[in-house]
Amino acid sequence: MVDVPRRPGFSTGTEEFIWEGRPALRATVYMWILSLALGYGLSLVWQRILTDGALLALLSYAPILLKVFFTGITPKWWLAPVPWIIAVFPIAWYTLSLAVTSYALSTQRMTIKTGVFFRTFDQLELFRVRDFVVDAPLYYTLLGLGHVRIISRDESLPLLTLIAQPDPFELVNIIRNKVQIRKDEVGTREIETTSA
Repeated sequence: MVDVPRRPGFSTGTEEFIWEGRPALRATVYMWILSLALGYGLSLVWQRILTDGALLALLSYAPILLKVFFTGITPKWWLAPVPWIIAVFPIAWYTLSLAVTSYALSTQRMTIKTGVFFRTFDQLELFRVRDFVVDAPLYYTLLGLGHVRIISRDESLPLLTLIAQPDPFELVNIIRNKVQIRKDEVGTREIETTSA
């Protein structure tokens, strides 16, 4: 049997998925604690503003429409959750966006799915990967988490960050191994040049 020369993009066999993962939601615990503390503090200030009549004093500088809406009425029940919404909504949205994010590694590419209302699907061919960085702040280190950053030659995705991954160093080793295999299949080599 004659061995056919390989060309870039040529793959032997079919694509197999090796690893699938999601960001660890426990990475948001400290954000939830801070936002709940902020919500509690804001609710105390807000309650004081509503009950002391400070709201009506502030409304003397407000447009006429607000004066008509608030003047002469007691604080409404629906004004109480305003500080909680302000404090908790951003972290709730961030947690939801992490919950719907997923990553998958195959023998040929890394795929990323993100988005809550509008789903985005992106992919990175493994033979385009150049380097890896593991970023683990102290809080993430205590939880056994880290961000895995993949640097590539892909114009649309030069830096791919796998957010809050458990055991990030093991994951980098898995990806690196598959990248080397894929580069050998495709025949891709990095050539470094230095300017004199």
